[in-house]
Amino acid sequence: MSAPVEYDTAGCAAPQLRLPAESAKLVVAREYAHAAASSFGFDADRCYEFVFAVNEAVTNAIRHGLPDAQGHIHLSIHADGERLTLAIRDSGSFRLPDANAAARLEGGRGFALMARLMDTVQLCVASGSTTVRLSKARS
Repeated sequence: MSAPVEYDTAGCAAPQLRLPAESAKLVVAREYAHAAASSFGFDADRCYEFVFAVNEAVTNAIRHGLPDAQGHIHLSIHADGERLTLAIRDSGSFRLPDANAAARLEGGRGFALMARLMDTVQLCVASGSTTVRLSKARS
């Protein structure tokens, strides 16, 4: 049995989601992103783009990152004026892929897709954590 999904809104300016680092939980991440995007006022096309980019980032965190000690990755939402940002944090340390290995593997297009769909994609690497911030303006 997998760990439960945990929502944390106490004392936070924006809701947070602790999600078990399991591919089966991607649907929860998509629902979370869609609820945020539609509540923020994105039209159907912008909602789709936002959710698609979040799905890519969460997939990367599950496949290539590391969960925290409780087996979770963390998602948080922040609305600032006309911009909605969703951050995905795992406990792994990002490493650039070997160019030769990347050429032999399928996939590897997630960041390019995110960059195409979002206004801003930030990769923040610290000791013991990697955070991807996806931002999109309302109009």
